[in-house]
Amino acid sequence: MAHGREPVAAPAVTYTERKLTGPTVTCKRCARVHAYPRPDDKPIRCECGWWYRNVGGEIVEEFRPRLGAA
Repeated sequence: MAHGREPVAAPAVTYTERKLTGPTVTCKRCARVHAYPRPDDKPIRCECGWWYRNVGGEIVEEFRPRLGAA
């Protein structure tokens, strides 16, 4: 039952000591920051389930739920 308020998600946490250099892309859903994917290279997978791929210089987003999650 809705109570008129949006649920508040916990802040995104990235468990890595890797320093990002160069261009980055920020997930629109959870605000995690990732290295910008290279054109036609493997996609970037965000922990929230969204994948970011660079196709001809344009970022293409795709949602792929984790195994066992619907």
